[in-house]
Amino acid sequence: MIVVDLIRNDAGEIYAKLSYEPIKNYLLMKWIGFCSEDEVKAASMKMYEWQKREGFKKGCKFHVHDTKEIEGAWAGLVDWISNYFFPLNYEFGLRYNISIISPDLFSKLSSIELQKKSNDMVTTVLCETISQAEAWLTKRYAELSH
Repeated sequence: MIVVDLIRNDAGEIYAKLSYEPIKNYLLMKWIGFCSEDEVKAASMKMYEWQKREGFKKGCKFHVHDTKEIEGAWAGLVDWISNYFFPLNYEFGLRYNISIISPDLFSKLSSIELQKKSNDMVTTVLCETISQAEAWLTKRYAELSH
């Protein structure tokens, strides 16, 4: 796993960690603690910048969001993610968004809402663990190469 960026809030605390898994070819965002909607947008745009700069060349089709440690709802961002963020990334090869769902009820409901908004461009898949997500995307990459 290669750390791409540690994303900090105005107080200097890390609230998101962006990494790339070269062997399984996916981008991982690990969310930590409370994040404002603006912070989620700012961190998400770092994923887009990476996808545009590196992911497209590498044929990266998967973004994984580990929301196990995020606190609070981000349902207010679902439309922004599906109508703005996903189309931007789709242009540079993104096809699947995998959410590792949080035990936090509000975050979990936000993930479910995002899955309901899946479209022809980027499909959202919900998983319980990183290893489950990796197994799913490895199988999907194999299917895509046939």
